[in-house]
Formats: sequence, structure tokens, C-alpha cells
Amino acid sequence: MAIQPSKPNNRVFLILGVVLAALAFGGVLFAVRQAGGGATTSIVVAKTGITAGSTITSDELTTAAVPQSAAPADAFTDPSTAVGKTIDATVSPNTPIVPALFQSASIPGPATSTTTSNGTTTTAPVSIEAQLTKGFVAMAIPASAVLPQGFTGAQQQNVTAEQVSAGYYIQAGDHIDLLVVDTGSTLGTRYAFQDVPVLRVGVSGSAATGAATVYIVEVARSQSALLAALVTGQGHETVLKYVLRPQSEWGKFTPTGYTPNYESDAGAAFPQVPATTVTTSTLDNLFGH
Repeated sequence: MAIQPSKPNNRVFLILGVVLAALAFGGVLFAVRQAGGGATTSIVVAKTGITAGSTITSDELTTAAVPQSAAPADAFTDPSTAVGKTIDATVSPNTPIVPALFQSASIPGPATSTTTSNGTTTTAPVSIEAQLTKGFVAMAIPASAVLPQGFTGAQQQNVTAEQVSAGYYIQAGDHIDLLVVDTGSTLGTRYAFQDVPVLRVGVSGSAATGAATVYIVEVARSQSALLAALVTGQGHETVLKYVLRPQSEWGKFTPTGYTPNYESDAGAAFPQVPATTVTTSTLDNLFGH
């Protein structure tokens, strides 16, 4: 199994995009500081320039009041939550500090290889602990679902890895919600875990072309045993689908750690649109039979 470099070969472009957006944001921040006014929110920004590959210190960060409409949805709000993390991109002063800056741009596999001058190759495991929030752990969950007993053929076709994993569009840096199915006397579907950050994606075969087999996710330590039991089908409920969550609904980093954002699935009623049922007679009458 290999570890996917995240957005299929696009993590470098993603981080580049983050940096470019941050530079533009710095200009907006400067303008706001000059103009003043409007509803603002406090986020963490770089106090000085920070070099890629360095470990962030408290002296390199500060907070800034910025317009709520301009603040990144997942920006850190307390400097202590970013201190000690290794940054993957060089940033300039006033750059907002967001999780994408700490997600490696190139992860070739579960281990990195180094070839010495005499031709000897050594490997070292890829580390992700610098990304973990205090009180959280990283754990692997399968890309496919555990098939409940009694599922029909049609139902089984919808719990393949491709169907469960949003067509393999789930990538490192995304946040996902888990839909579960109750396999008791009456089948029922509902949301269970929500706003789960994806740290890495494991694939079979080549990292560039292989299909996802496992997701490395970040979950609160207190909930990790529950998630492990859920994905292995130990009870009457099991994972049915992983769904992608919009960035605007991600949680926030606080002094006590990452706080997932749970959304209610209550909303507008399904519209009852008048529609005509097309039958065999409808088609026969329409085409003159």
C-alpha cells in the first residue's frame, strides 16, 4: 500500500494556492488596518516571515482582527495551537495560519527512501504527529464498508469502496462526515461522526494511479474506540457512506484543541412537485401504437 500524495498530484498546487491566497489576504489585511470598521474576527497570522520546513515558535505568530467575510474558515484562532508544528511552505508576514500549511506537499509512500553514495538504500517512516491536535489521534479507517448480512445485490453494489468513498474524491486535507446504516429489524440511515479531518489517503499499488483503500483520519482520543467499533461492524450500525463537507462548515482550532462542527440535517421539506407518471400506455399513445 502506498500513501497518496493527496489531491491527485495536486498538493503542490494546493499549497501554492494557499500561499498565493495568503499573500492576497495580507494585502486585504493591510487595507483593513488602514481603513478600519466592519464586523471582524480574530485569527492567527504570521508575525514574521517563516521558512518552509521550520518548526513554528510563538515569536513568529500573532493575532489580527480581520473582516469575518475575508477570514479563512479553518484559520487558527489561538497561536498556541500552531506552535511546534512544522510548516510546509514559506510564508510572509500577515499570512493567515491554516491547516493546509502543515500538510506535506509530497508523500511518496508509507516510508521515504534515501540512497547513499555506495548504493545502499535506507527507508524512514513518514511522520504525521506534527499535524495532530492535542487530545486527538490518527487512525486508519477502510475506504469500503463492512457488508451487513442480508443486503440485496442492489444494496451491495452501493457499498463498494468507490461508492462509499465519494468516487475516490476524498483526499488529504478534506473533512468528511460518516453516514451509518442501522442493520437492526428496520433499516435506517443517519449521520454519526461529522467533520473528521483526513490526514492521508492510502492507496493500493502506485500512489499516482492506485485506488483508495484506507483513510488516515484525525479523531478525538475519547471517540477513537467508538469509531473503530463502528467501522468494523461490531454493533447493529455500520458505515454506509463517507460524504465530503464544505470548507465553510469546518470546525475551529481553539486553545483546547480542534472542535468539530456538527451540523443538523434538519432543513427545508423535500418539495412536492406535481409530476405525471410515464407508463407504457403513455409511450404507446404518444408514438401512435
